[in-house]
Amino acid sequence: MKTLIAGTFDNFHVGHQWFIWSAVKQGAKTVIIVARDSTVTRLKKQMPCNSELNRLARIQNEIIALDTVSARLGRSDADFWETIREEAPDQILLGYDQYVTPEAINKTFPDIIITRCTAYQPERFKSSKF
Repeated sequence: MKTLIAGTFDNFHVGHQWFIWSAVKQGAKTVIIVARDSTVTRLKKQMPCNSELNRLARIQNEIIALDTVSARLGRSDADFWETIREEAPDQILLGYDQYVTPEAINKTFPDIIITRCTAYQPERFKSSKF
């Protein structure tokens, strides 16, 4: 089973580790999509604290010993639907606070299992708190 997760991963913290770990335990392969700076700015109305390359490098450092996990930047055109087509996951794990709904994804991709990750101490570990 191939699981896809996506996020900003700014100010990397234990909540992000929880999200990645939750995806890894779901299946045989996990793909992590790190949001582009332009996507973060559009969605969150502000630039991330760390550049997309620094955020990607932080994720890659986190998963270096995991053979079944890979990470890459999102598409430069911010087309998440095309990212899903490219990666062809069996499952998408959404972060507890991500705005997209399972129903929205399943309209285009009815065969993909969509689940939402639980939060790990969101009162302490949320990027906007750092």
